[in-house]
Amino acid sequence: MSLIARSVTILWVFMLVFPSASMAVTVDRLLIVVTNSLDGNLDLTVSCNNVEAAHRLIKPGQYFEWIYTGYVSPSKPPFLCSFQWKGASQSFNMYYPFYDNDCEECHWYIHQTGPCRVYFGDEGQRSLRCSKWI
Repeated sequence: MSLIARSVTILWVFMLVFPSASMAVTVDRLLIVVTNSLDGNLDLTVSCNNVEAAHRLIKPGQYFEWIYTGYVSPSKPPFLCSFQWKGASQSFNMYYPFYDNDCEECHWYIHQTGPCRVYFGDEGQRSLRCSKWI
């Protein structure tokens, strides 16, 4: 086997064994804003353990925000968060670098059916895109 073929093979094996190393990114500044939009005047508790150990209680209509800088890896996403309210517990990844790379300020509205992110279009138009819980 030639030296070039051997080098390419080793590199390819490395990428298969360590996929998160090749897909990790560093963010300069990321703002995540979570607003409690639950029906029924319910309190929302949010926990994002990869960012902080605290549990955040968000009252109806209120919000909490995190500013994050640093390393984002698909194997340990910083904003893989849990959401709890009376009678329910859900999880969602609030920032995935390859889907949310257009987002320096990610505004999320939390509903019982799932989280909805605000997208800003051309000419400042806003739209909500809702996701399902994971």
